[in-house]
Amino acid sequence: MAKFEKPRPRPPKAQPAFLALPVGTRETLAEGARYLGSPHHTDVPKFGLSAHPRPGFTTIEDAEQQALKNPSCLVCPRKWVRRLNDATNLVQKAIKDGTFVSEGENQKPSRLWARDPDDRNIVYEAQLAYPPDGYKAYPLTTYQVEFNLPFVMP
Repeated sequence: MAKFEKPRPRPPKAQPAFLALPVGTRETLAEGARYLGSPHHTDVPKFGLSAHPRPGFTTIEDAEQQALKNPSCLVCPRKWVRRLNDATNLVQKAIKDGTFVSEGENQKPSRLWARDPDDRNIVYEAQLAYPPDGYKAYPLTTYQVEFNLPFVMP
């Protein structure tokens, strides 16, 4: 009789902040958070940033059309070029909605996720790149949303 080893236990999926933190805490964390952008995730100058996309950059539309799973660099849709306040509002909404993994009750999330307000098929990942409050963001492929996020996006 063959002896089978028990599979190694997998760590549990991270609990999203919308389940882990009260609304008031999330609202406090959202205060002051702002989108500042990154020259690596744009192919046009915006918000005082010059455009320096990484080699191999592509748009979300091209990545989806080519069925790329994890492209080296996705640039943000150009619709955001003149919408700094809207981008900041989206970052703050994601924090208030709790679409991040809590790293502590009084700590801004290092990464968060938000659905595009105009196209719910697009999900952005924002990273705290300019502490304590500044975020950069970029779109994710459908594959990345389905398989790389620590929880299912609402």
